Formats: sequence, C-alpha cells, structure tokens
Amino acid sequence: MNNDIKEYTTPSGKKRYMFSIYVCKDDSTGQSIQIRKRGYKSLQDAQKAYLNYQQDILNGEYNPNVNAHIKLNKLIDDWLPVYEPTVKESTYATTLRIIDNHIRKELGSYYLDKLNVRLCDKAVKKWFKNSPKVFKRYAMYTSKILDYAISLELIKTNPMKKVILPKPKKDKKEFDAFYSKQELEDFLFWAKDYSFKAYAVFRLLAYSGMRIGELMALRWSDVDLSKDTITIERTYSKGLNNRRFITTPKTVNGFRTIHVEHQTLKVLTEWRKQQTGNLIRLGENVFNANQLVFSNLNNEPLESYTVEKWNKAICNKHHLRHIKLHGFRHTHASLCFEAGLAIGDVKNRLGHASIRTTMDVYTHVTKTKEKESADKFSRFMEM
Repeated sequence: MNNDIKEYTTPSGKKRYMFSIYVCKDDSTGQSIQIRKRGYKSLQDAQKAYLNYQQDILNGEYNPNVNAHIKLNKLIDDWLPVYEPTVKESTYATTLRIIDNHIRKELGSYYLDKLNVRLCDKAVKKWFKNSPKVFKRYAMYTSKILDYAISLELIKTNPMKKVILPKPKKDKKEFDAFYSKQELEDFLFWAKDYSFKAYAVFRLLAYSGMRIGELMALRWSDVDLSKDTITIERTYSKGLNNRRFITTPKTVNGFRTIHVEHQTLKVLTEWRKQQTGNLIRLGENVFNANQLVFSNLNNEPLESYTVEKWNKAICNKHHLRHIKLHGFRHTHASLCFEAGLAIGDVKNRLGHASIRTTMDVYTHVTKTKEKESADKFSRFMEM
C-alpha cells in the first residue's frame, strides 16, 4: 500500500481510507501546505483520488488557496486603505465605526475559508435584533469587503449575498416636531431676548431651511445682499477621531443658491455689525473673505451642541414647546407648503437628493395639519 494512504476505523467500527499529500510551503508563514482527505470506502477509491491530486499538483493545476486562510479582520485591514480614497472623510469615519463596533465583533475572527452563509446569517440576525433600523448597512459593508476578497481571488463566492435579510416592521417614519407659524414667532421673540446672535441663528435656520451643519460652515462671501440670496456649498462635518472640519456637501443637490426674504437679511446685516466689533477686539481681520457668518469666541465654527444649549435655555425659561435643531428645517418646509410653494421648489430649497424625501415631509405635514383641523373643529362643536 502507498505509505501516504492509510487505513483507519471509524467510531462505528467501519473501515475507511485516508491520505495526505505535501503540496508546497507557504512563503508568508513558512508552514507546509498539505492535502488531507479521508472517508474513502475502498483502497481503490483512495488511490484514484490520490493519483488525481498528484497529477494536478505536477501540472500546476492545484490551487491550495492559501491566502483564503486569513481572518476577516486581516482582510478588513487590507480593504480599508483601498476604500478610504473613494469616499468623504465623514463617510469613512462612519464606516469605521460600523466595522469596529459590529462587523469585527461578530465576524472578524473567522477565517475566510470558514466564513459561510450560516455564520453570516447568524450575524445578520443579531444585527437585526439589536439595530433593526440600520442592520442592512452592516450587511452591506460586510458584502463589500467580501466582494473585495473575490476580486483578489481569495474566495469564489460571497456568502453574505446569499443571506435573506429580515424585513423590519414598517413603522411610520419619525420626523422631528416642527413649529406652527405662531409658535415660531413666539420662539424667535424670546430668542431675540436671549441674545441677538441666537436670534440670528434660529431665524436663518427657520427662514432658509438649511441644515445646522450648512449654517455652521456659512461664510459672508456666500451671502449676496444685492440679490437677496445665500449660496450653500459647504457643511461642517465630523471625521476620524471626531475631528470637526468644513467640507463640501455629500450630494450635488446639496450645492444650491436660495432666495431669502429681505427681513432675515436685515437681521444678518445687523448681526455682522455686532460680529465686526467682536472680531476687532479679538484682533481678527474683519475683511477676511472666508470669515464665518457665525463663529464661537475663538472665531472657530459654532458647535451644534452650543446652539442646542441656547434652544433648550430659551424653551425652558419661557415654557415653550421644544423641538430639535433639525425641526427648524421641517418648520421651514411646513411653512413653505402652507404658503403654497410647489413640492419641486421646496425640494430645491432644502437640497434634497430625492423628491421622495420631500414628499415624506409633505405627507407628514399634511397629516399633522389635518389632525389639527379636526381638533379645532371638535373644540368648536363643544363650545
């Protein structure tokens, strides 16, 4: 009998044959690579398989796929430098958080050649249980990483693509609460009492519909008083290690020039006079074209938590209904619809990438107004 082919007995007492064949040495580890097969019912079957493998090795047709015996964590380390230049820093930072907190935790320790559909399915089910609203993003990034492994010929198929994703219950999309016209007027009245700077910030948020990050990145050179317009082409974002920086909008639709009513621009003009005095005291160049419209005491971008602090202080002191900062954006959308603006015009003002997003806001606003109307009618009838 060939010395590489050995007879053995199974726990149930059955006679079987197995063999091992030396293939080559792994250059990266220095370890020997061998083919080990067992379970053949007859010596002839084992000899036939043994000779076939030997022939494939001699012809250079056998690929042991050594590299597939690396862990997913190692593949992620190789993929990240390839992925990073293809996205904005804020997106890369978000991806890193997803990978470190979820993908590495569930699948990182598995070898690629052992990572199968069952393991991927188990991970997806856990992600779905813990994060039903965003679990698909975890699966999507895992799939991207495994597609990279396929491109490197480390694996032949992507097991994550064979997983059937659970379908979360369709909850009604949550929107930040927004103010009615009267509520906004009340809030701005007390915001002006709090500080003129806070008043200017909240008025611009409510009357322009811009995102808080867009407002924090706004420069005076973006404000055209002669045309009553504001150009939005930057946003304040969070990157790696929570680094804050000014960058361009994520989508083409984020770049836009919007018309702003004259009274709000008068408020900005008055704020600029006050800001100029502050900058002079700081020794700053008041003619700097890149000067931010709103900055902190060190002439750096405002942080959203500072603006939210003002928001809560105003509401708590004067017993006003509190809405989040993004709620001022929805307030603007609501008032635009009340004023009769077309959905397409509102979409352009808000910089939505999809009309569907604008429609979601419109539907929510409409239903809210319908309920308010019904409540008013009910109160009237009870008088």
